[in-house]
Amino acid sequence: MEPGVRGQPLGPALRARLSLLMFLQYFMFGSWFMTLGTYMSRGLGFDDIIGTAYGTQGIAAILSTLAIGALADRQGTPRTLLALLSAASGALLIGLAQVGSSRELFLAVVTLHFLCFVPTIPLANALVLGCLSDRSGQFPGIRVCGTVGWIVGGTLIGAIPNAAGTPLPLKIAGAAGILMGIYALSLPAAKTQDSAHDKAQRPKQGWRDLLGISMLVRLKDRNFALFIAGMMVILVPLSFYNSYSNTFLSEVGLHADLLDLRLEATAIQTLGQVAELLLLLSLPLFLRRFGIKGVLVMGIFAWSLRSGLFALGYHPGIAQSALLLTGIILHGICYDFFFVAGQIYVDETVSPSERVLAQSFLVTLNMGLGVIIGSNIANAVYQSHALGDGKHDWPAIWTAPMLTALLAGALFLVLFRAPASKRQPAQG
Repeated sequence: MEPGVRGQPLGPALRARLSLLMFLQYFMFGSWFMTLGTYMSRGLGFDDIIGTAYGTQGIAAILSTLAIGALADRQGTPRTLLALLSAASGALLIGLAQVGSSRELFLAVVTLHFLCFVPTIPLANALVLGCLSDRSGQFPGIRVCGTVGWIVGGTLIGAIPNAAGTPLPLKIAGAAGILMGIYALSLPAAKTQDSAHDKAQRPKQGWRDLLGISMLVRLKDRNFALFIAGMMVILVPLSFYNSYSNTFLSEVGLHADLLDLRLEATAIQTLGQVAELLLLLSLPLFLRRFGIKGVLVMGIFAWSLRSGLFALGYHPGIAQSALLLTGIILHGICYDFFFVAGQIYVDETVSPSERVLAQSFLVTLNMGLGVIIGSNIANAVYQSHALGDGKHDWPAIWTAPMLTALLAGALFLVLFRAPASKRQPAQG
C-alpha cells in the first residue's frame, strides 16, 4: 500500500522527504523576494517600476492558480505539474538575472515567473496533505520547514556583502527552483481522487473547473462562506503589515544592540518568522484543545492586537520596544492560527478530487485578489495620514486594521460553526 495514504501512519523517511519539499520551496522564495526592490533600485535603476513588479504576483495568482489547480485535479496527482512549474519558475529567475536594460522585458519575465511559481504553493500543499493520515497533527510539523527555508534563504543572502543589490539572489533562487522541480518527481504520487463510487457521481470537469468557477458553489455552505469572508477581511491588516511595518519600525527608530552589532528593524522583524516556526510546531496541540473555530478566532483577534500594539507603541522618535517587539512576535499566531489552520480547514471540507483546486482557490484570494484589495486600502489610509517631512500619523494608521480585525473576529466568533472533524486519530 502506498505510504502516507489516509489512515496509514506517516513514517520518518516520508516525513523528511515532504519536509525537504517545503524547505526548498520557501528557500527559493525567501532568497530573492525581499531583495528584488533593492536590486531593481541599486543594480538596475528601475525605481519607477518596483511596485509594478511586485504587483504582478497578484495578477499571476488570479490568472493561473485556479486553472492549474483544476488541471491537477483532473490529472489525479499534483506531482508532475509541481515539478514542471517549479523548474520553469527557477529557469525564469535565472533568465531575469540576465535582463539589464529593458523595463518591459524585466516586467514580462517577472510576470512569467509568478505565473509559474504561485501555483506551486497550493500544488505542494495538496501533495503533502494527500500523503498524510492526520492532517491537523502532521501538516504543521512539515510546513514549519518552509518557514525554516525562508529564514535560511534570507539569512544566506544577508550574509553575503552587498548581495541584495546584485542579481546573485535571483541566480541562487533560480537554482533552488530547478532543484525543487527535479526533486518533486521523486515524491509519492499522492492521489487527489474520490472513491470509484464518488467519482462516478461527480460531474465531468469542464471549463467551469478550469476557471475555478465551480469552487464558488461552495460559498453556498454558510461556514465556508464565512471563512472566505473572514480571510478577505484579514488580508487588509496583513497588507498593512507587509507594506508598511518596516517603514513604521524604521521611522520610530526600533533597533537592538547585540555586543558590538547594531540590529536595525529589518533584522528584528525576523523574530516574527522565528515565532511562526515555534507556533507551527504547537499548532496541533491548539487544534486538539480548542478546535478549528477556536484557533481561527485566536488568529483573527491576534491581528487586531498586533495593530493595536503598534498604535500604542509609537511616539515620535521613541520606540516603545516592549510593545513593538510583542507585536512582531505575534506574527506566529497571526499567520499560523489563521492562514495555515485555514489550509487544514479547507482540506478537510472538500472531497479529495477537489483538494488542489480548493488550495488554489485560497491562494488566488490571499495572494491575488486579496493582495490587490488590501494593498490599495492600506495605501489609501497611509497616504491620508501623511504629516509632511516624511512623517506619518502612525497611531491613526494602525487603528484602521486594528478595528477591522476586531470587528471580523467578533462576527466570526458569533456566526461561524465548527464542522465535524474528519481527521483520523494520530498514529505513531
